[in-house]
Amino acid sequence: MELYPKIIDNKAEHPLAIYSERYLNADFEAMAARCGLQIDRDAGILRVPFLGDTVEVSFPTFSVRHPELDGSERILILRYLLEGRSVPGSGKYMAYREFNWGGVYEKQFDGRCIKRFAYSYGNKPELLKEIMSRMPARPIEKSDLGFDVTLFDGFIMRFLLWLGDEEFPPSAQILFSDNFAVAFSAEDMAVAGDIVLNRMKAISTRLSSAK
Repeated sequence: MELYPKIIDNKAEHPLAIYSERYLNADFEAMAARCGLQIDRDAGILRVPFLGDTVEVSFPTFSVRHPELDGSERILILRYLLEGRSVPGSGKYMAYREFNWGGVYEKQFDGRCIKRFAYSYGNKPELLKEIMSRMPARPIEKSDLGFDVTLFDGFIMRFLLWLGDEEFPPSAQILFSDNFAVAFSAEDMAVAGDIVLNRMKAISTRLSSAK
């Protein structure tokens, strides 16, 4: 996978400091076991598979050694380490509104992620295919264009796109493997949508600049 430049995100710095303080006092052996992660005590790192990369997270002081991540990505990883757990999914995929508190924030998620996905790629199927070939994604035979994107090991986000035409605008859906319910809050899941879409946009920008 390609590396991504670090983005300065001042809005993330305060919660990042709060979660980093909690992380400092964590039981790292228990954390690694709960999240199904490799731990290297001699090197002082946890290895976290995240969006196709293996992120090396130091402990007891939180820092990311490889690759560079933006503030939202670091917070999502921290929250998974502190509160998540590795549980296999059943094979079922659920809409955002079906998760705890998802119904409350459904409208925001729809505008923040689903409509963004639909209108960014609803008339650009070849671009979407090219982008997804550079993501930890596999095509699926759902909708006009569908892809399963692996966020963390075993946690799958399903991006479904119906292309627009002269009569109808494009539409989309983003589903989550049902094990998200035991590892992430509704806000975490919205942030995950932002993160994946931001990565897709970054790849699109690089593809455009390479032409």
